[in-house]
Amino acid sequence: MSRWLVATMASVLFIALVIAVTGFEALLADVEAIRQADATPYLGPAMVVGAAVAVFLATAMGAREGNPVVTGLVAAATTYLVMLGVGAVGYALVRSDAAELLVFPAGYALSPFVVGGVVVALVTVVAGISAVRWQGTRPQGQQSSPIRPQD
Repeated sequence: MSRWLVATMASVLFIALVIAVTGFEALLADVEAIRQADATPYLGPAMVVGAAVAVFLATAMGAREGNPVVTGLVAAATTYLVMLGVGAVGYALVRSDAAELLVFPAGYALSPFVVGGVVVALVTVVAGISAVRWQGTRPQGQQSSPIRPQD
């Protein structure tokens, strides 16, 4: 399987898992992803899409070589910075206030939305890279099913 296909599937899985995690956080802990009432409804999804690009690139580049866990940690750190950066720029544009470039990341640095996205990114990238590596170590022609037809 192509590393680009696995990277695409990993980024789509990342988006779906962030939506699920955020939904459970909202349901169980009664917290919202974006607390500001004047923020556009596209701010949270923009943050997730920016992080999905980081997951895509980390999975595609890490599938070639390197340690999956180290690549996952780099992807998690990049996801953290991208989510806060996109959120800060987006909210600063909505408010037309440059001070939000510092205030928004400070308020969301430990929010469940951002931390949940970072954890999901770590797990998704490590799993995606491990899947590519596992696929590459199997001999050609080997069936994935243990059941073989009888002669």
